[in-house]
Amino acid sequence: MESKITPITPEFATSFKPKYFFDDKNNVPTRNWNNKTWYIIAEVNVSFTKDVFWEVINRWTKEAYLVIPPIQSVEILSDVETDFQNKFLDIHQTEHEQEIQDLLKMTPARSIKRKLIPKRKNKDEELEELVEYYMTENVNESRVVYTPIVKNSQEESVKVDLPFYYPKVSCISYLFSEYDNPEDSYQPYIRIEIIPLNSSISENSLEITEKMKYAYQLLFKKLFKWCQNTEKGYQKRVHHDLLIPKEIYLETYQKVKLKYANELVKNWSEKTDPVKFVFEDIAIASWLISLWELERKENGQNKLQSFVDLGCGNGLLTYLLSSEGYEGVGIDMKKRKIWDKFQEKGAILKVETLQPNMISYPKTDWIIGNHADELVPWIPIIAAKSSENTKFMVIPCCFYALSGTKYSFEKQIISSGKYKAYQEYIQKIIEKCGFIVEYDWLRIPSTKNVAILGRKRTVNQRDNINIQIDELLKNIDSVILRKE
Repeated sequence: MESKITPITPEFATSFKPKYFFDDKNNVPTRNWNNKTWYIIAEVNVSFTKDVFWEVINRWTKEAYLVIPPIQSVEILSDVETDFQNKFLDIHQTEHEQEIQDLLKMTPARSIKRKLIPKRKNKDEELEELVEYYMTENVNESRVVYTPIVKNSQEESVKVDLPFYYPKVSCISYLFSEYDNPEDSYQPYIRIEIIPLNSSISENSLEITEKMKYAYQLLFKKLFKWCQNTEKGYQKRVHHDLLIPKEIYLETYQKVKLKYANELVKNWSEKTDPVKFVFEDIAIASWLISLWELERKENGQNKLQSFVDLGCGNGLLTYLLSSEGYEGVGIDMKKRKIWDKFQEKGAILKVETLQPNMISYPKTDWIIGNHADELVPWIPIIAAKSSENTKFMVIPCCFYALSGTKYSFEKQIISSGKYKAYQEYIQKIIEKCGFIVEYDWLRIPSTKNVAILGRKRTVNQRDNINIQIDELLKNIDSVILRKE
């Protein structure tokens, strides 16, 4: 039973109005392609071209973690393109054009073998997969087929060998179809088609779980959205993993999360949401640990970095870093209830009322300001005054000026929102302190996820740095700290 998509008018070309065919398991449409029966799961009209479709599919093939969240990375094992000219040389000589066309439709132009590497390596299995591109120019249907490579072909082993993150299918295909006839009014459309496992078919009906229905819907919407944005020339505003390769960060994150998350959430004694704060600080700690590991390798050093966490709040970040062997201290104006637990396990947490214009940490490698409020604009200054080797990282949150009062954005042009404008204000301070400014966007459950770093200097002479800092602070008569 072949489905025929309903024509729609051009003004609705960019609307996502999909048809899903899995609700009635006894009437899921099928089609025969490449001598196999495929079940049509979903389809929708589109306005983009097949070039856009292939651009998105290429990204999905190389970066499967963008599509399947439990995947950490992809390893391309082989990538082979078909030499059509030599493959069909004998057929050309016999001038069997229809036979050539049929073979073109059924022959992949490109065959890629890849390995999917999951985030939870201790629980989830890696999976090899064959990816085939059917993309011949003069064929109106373009298709990519993903086929899991299992250890053997017996049906029962297929069920066992497919990891949880992979659809329970023998093959899954995304298809782009152009006009069947230039004179008709049908728009191009995309589809999801599958070859299910035999165990999913009973009495000519297709069994699909509610979980898999939801997964197909997410996949289909994501494919449509990505293609639409690609056609419009959409540029992603936030680029993660600028300073640390994603696979390194994710591997560290999984280790730290498995080691600490359950116990921290279970025994959280603060009034704040443990899920948000625990996983956010685990992500920040993992990012810093990864960054510092790369730094040690680059410098040929084995000694772990030291740190001071200013405005440490609940002390969780200090506890995580200390537990991983980094020597450091967390400082805040007010003790939190959960500090006792962290201190019992070795974290150094201190209550101090800081005067930022009077302090420095000359023996410290890194100064951290994780949502440190009034201290954020001061941390580059404190780092610059501490030593020529002291580095810093801040995650700006609330908008405070050097005076300790709310930053007013006076005489500042705000073109991309106040958060971006405040980052620009902090950047100017960092540059005055002689640092090269670096940014990264962290993978944390917060809209305030920008990390700003100073690791390298533009000005090495201490006198020049002090002159620039004095000029920066010439109108700051006193520092007002928030009383808690």
